[in-house]
Amino acid sequence: MSNLGSNGSSESVESVTIAPNALFQPQYCHDSGRIRAFLRLSRIATDDTIRQHLNEIKQRDCESYLVRKIFPQWEARSELIDYCFKYSKNLRNSTSQGKAVPKAVNLPSSNVQENETSIEEQFDLRTDPYAYKSHQQQLESQFTHCDMIDNWIKNEQSVEQILRQETIKVFNDKCYQKDWTKDIQKFR
Repeated sequence: MSNLGSNGSSESVESVTIAPNALFQPQYCHDSGRIRAFLRLSRIATDDTIRQHLNEIKQRDCESYLVRKIFPQWEARSELIDYCFKYSKNLRNSTSQGKAVPKAVNLPSSNVQENETSIEEQFDLRTDPYAYKSHQQQLESQFTHCDMIDNWIKNEQSVEQILRQETIKVFNDKCYQKDWTKDIQKFR
């Protein structure tokens, strides 16, 4: 979300320093468009334009730039990705618990009649013979959503890793008075 100033140079990237709290909602983990837009804008504001930003600052300001501009962006992106990772993990766990045949698996008795009764008690198959099947389809759908969330999360984590490696290289090239790798690894 880097704005061009009147002189054509990039202005401060402070407008995209933290992930908006509104994005920390499960609905945005399922439909990741808004989160991915934030990630893209944050990357444009920092990592994608790091060379230009480092050309504009003095050597002595490298550490300040790293701490005030780069690290907050990385942290905001990581928090948002981690939020959806944890959400997906919790959704998968609760779906897994719901997928087990109710009470039938956990009963020590091997009486099949008892197991069938517990299924019928939870799903009144006399009034709705498709209730159990519908429930299973819903759980399968939830697993599919978990897989979709996990896939975009893995993709974004890979992008983050690549961008951070490139940022470290550029930072070490432009701010060569110090090896920044250790400082950057402390952040991780």
